[in-house]
Amino acid sequence: MSLLLTVNVHGIGPEAATLPEAELFGRDAHGRYTYRIGLTRVLDALSDFGLPATFFWPSSEALRMPALLERCMNDGHEIACNGRAFEEHARLGPEEDAVIEEAHDILTRLTGRAPIGFRSPTGTLSERTIPILQRLGYLYDSSFLDDDAPYSLAEHGGAGMIELPISEGLTDATHFRRRVTQDRAEALLNEELTALLAIEGYACLTFHPRADIGIGRAARLPMLKRLADLAAERGASPVRCGELAGRILEEGAG
Repeated sequence: MSLLLTVNVHGIGPEAATLPEAELFGRDAHGRYTYRIGLTRVLDALSDFGLPATFFWPSSEALRMPALLERCMNDGHEIACNGRAFEEHARLGPEEDAVIEEAHDILTRLTGRAPIGFRSPTGTLSERTIPILQRLGYLYDSSFLDDDAPYSLAEHGGAGMIELPISEGLTDATHFRRRVTQDRAEALLNEELTALLAIEGYACLTFHPRADIGIGRAARLPMLKRLADLAAERGASPVRCGELAGRILEEGAG
């Protein structure tokens, strides 16, 4: 049984995708929270709890905070790609190759290692996305909501690739965006986690370090430990996405 702890590293990027960065000063405090304290707190918590995670970095955010990217690596977490700058892949058309290649090259240069995992920055892909990723040597994608368990991407042009599906119910932003209380958000996460582990033995938790939709605030961070403990009680061990994808491919279970 496997538990994936994943972090989407979103600062001001979602807003900067549609507005000039200069116009965001004084307006987008939630995104800047990631840079000032949110991501550091998430990293501190994972270190304190001894939990491995996969961080999905947009290359634009990696360029904004290279020191925190380096800390992610030094702490032993996996660095995966979250696109370039929150583009809508379903609408990129012929530009998609260049956009993905640019993000891939930037992360490779900054980390010294090519990423092997991808997650769409907006949740959508085109029919061309998976073949592009396969050409660049990716082993997995983690963007889809269409299943409860990992599956092969061969029929989508991703021979030798695995989909590690996400769950809206296991995403902090799903609940905090609706402005539910922290207790209620945790209860909903617990219900979804328990159900998915019982059915498939697989669950993918997704967190954000932002102040509005994420767990970067001090009062929310203990959820990480309690959710990991709940999964452990049900026999699931935390694993990085790349390790799980590699294991599935080796076992031929894709």
